[in-house]
Amino acid sequence: MAHKSTETKRLLSYDIANWACALNYEHLSPEAIQAAKLFWFDSIGCALGGSQQEDDKILLEHHRAMGGGNGKATAFVSGFKTNPVDAAFMNGHMIRAMDYNDIYWKADPCHPSDLIAAPLALWRSPCWRRLAAASRPPRRPPTSAST
Repeated sequence: MAHKSTETKRLLSYDIANWACALNYEHLSPEAIQAAKLFWFDSIGCALGGSQQEDDKILLEHHRAMGGGNGKATAFVSGFKTNPVDAAFMNGHMIRAMDYNDIYWKADPCHPSDLIAAPLALWRSPCWRRLAAASRPPRRPPTSAST
C-alpha cells in the first residue's frame, strides 16, 4: 500500500503572528496608537491591582511550590520565572481579576485585555522585543525652541 503524503496547511494564526512581528510603529494610525495605549494601560493597571488579590497570591504560591522559578517566561508584577503557558495563565489571572471591561463594552464581548497575557509572558522573546520597539514613539530631533 502506498503511503500518501499530507499537505501541510498553514494556519491563520501563523499569518497573524508574522504580520504582528513585522509591524512597525510607522504603520499604525494615530487612532490605533491611542486605542492600544488605552487598552495597554488599562490591562497593566488591572494586573497591578489583581496581583494584590488573595487568589493571585495563592496562585503564585502554588506555582512556586510546583518547582517553577527558573523558566524563561515572566509572571507580571512578581517577576516569577516559569514556562510561557503558566506565565500567560498567571498574567491573565491578574489582569482579569480586576478588569470590569469598563473601556470596551460596546463593540465586542471579548475585551482586549483577554489577549494581552500571552505576550506579557513572552516579554524576553525576539518577537516581543520587536513589538516593544514598535510601540515606542519615534525619536524626534530637537526643535530650535528646545535647544
